[in-house]
Amino acid sequence: MNSNIKIYSFILLIISTIFSSACNSVTIAPNNHFAYITNQGDNTVSVIDSQKNQVINTIKVGKAPVGVAVSSQLQRAYISNVESQDISVINTHNNMVTETLKIKGSPVGLALSPDSKTLYAADWFDNRVLAISTDTNHTTREVIVGDAPAGLVVSPDNQRLYVANRDSNDIAVIDTTTLTIKKRIPVGNHPFGLTVSASGLWLISVNVKEDTVSIINTKTNDQQKVKVGYHPYCAAMSLDENTLYVTNTQDDSVTVINLATKKIITTIEVGSTPEGISIDYANHRAYVANWGSNNVSVIDTKSNKLVTTIKTGDKSRAFGQFILPEQ
Repeated sequence: MNSNIKIYSFILLIISTIFSSACNSVTIAPNNHFAYITNQGDNTVSVIDSQKNQVINTIKVGKAPVGVAVSSQLQRAYISNVESQDISVINTHNNMVTETLKIKGSPVGLALSPDSKTLYAADWFDNRVLAISTDTNHTTREVIVGDAPAGLVVSPDNQRLYVANRDSNDIAVIDTTTLTIKKRIPVGNHPFGLTVSASGLWLISVNVKEDTVSIINTKTNDQQKVKVGYHPYCAAMSLDENTLYVTNTQDDSVTVINLATKKIITTIEVGSTPEGISIDYANHRAYVANWGSNNVSVIDTKSNKLVTTIKTGDKSRAFGQFILPEQ
C-alpha cells in the first residue's frame, strides 16, 4: 500500500472509527469483576466495577489510548497509546500507571499469552507484531505480518498467535515459540477483531467491510460466514461456546448468534458506535464500549436484554480483552 494512502486511511480510521476497536478477546474463566475501558478522546482509562456497574476510577494514560490487555496473574492492564507511540502499564491493585513502554511504531491491538509472560502488540503502520516479555527486561522480538495488522488473540494452549491483517484480508497464524508465520487464512473484507473459544476450536474474524463474521474451525480449517450488522468490529463468545456477540458500529447494535446453527438469535440496541466488547462470565453480562456516545452498555447474557448504561470518558474504545478476572 502506498505510504500516503496508508496515512490517509489511518486518519480516517481515527475520525470515523474504522480503525477502532474490534474484539481481540480470549474466553477466560469465571469470577471477573473489573473492566478497563480506553477513552481515546481524553487520554484516559475508565475502571468499571462490574458487580456495581459503576466507574470507580479514571486513569490518565498516553495519547489516544485504544488497545487493552489485562492479567490477573500480573495484576496489570496494558494500554496501547497510538499517538504517543507507547504502552501504559497499570497496576490493577492500586490503578496507577507504573511504567510506560516506548514503541517505535503505532501500537493498536494488544494480547497477552495465557501464561502472561508475553505481551503482543500490533504495529499498524509498520505491518509487524512485537512480542514483548512482561518481566523487567522487556525483551522484544518482532515478526512482519500482513498489511495493517489490528486484532490479536492467542490460542488457549499458547501455541499460536492469530493476527487480523485488515488490508490483506487474512489472518496470519504465528508459531509463538519461533515467531514465524505457519499459514495464512483468507477471510472476509477488512478483518479487524478476533476472538477464540476456551477450547481453542473456534476462531472468529470480524470482517468490517463485508458485514460478516468468519467462523473458523481451527482443526479442520472449515470456515462459514454469517451476515451481521453494518460495519461490525468486535466479537466475544460465551464460555460454553454456544453464543457469539458482535458489535455493529454503524447501526448501534449487537448481533447475537447461535454458533451451533449459525443463525441470529436477536439484535440488541446499544449506544452509539459500539466497538469493544468483553463478557463478565461470573455475572452473566456483556460490556460494550460505545465510541459515539461515550459510555458502556451492559447486556444480560441470560436474557440478552440491555441492563444499564454506564457513563465513561470521551470516545470509549476498549479494543481487546478488557475484563479483568479476579484471582
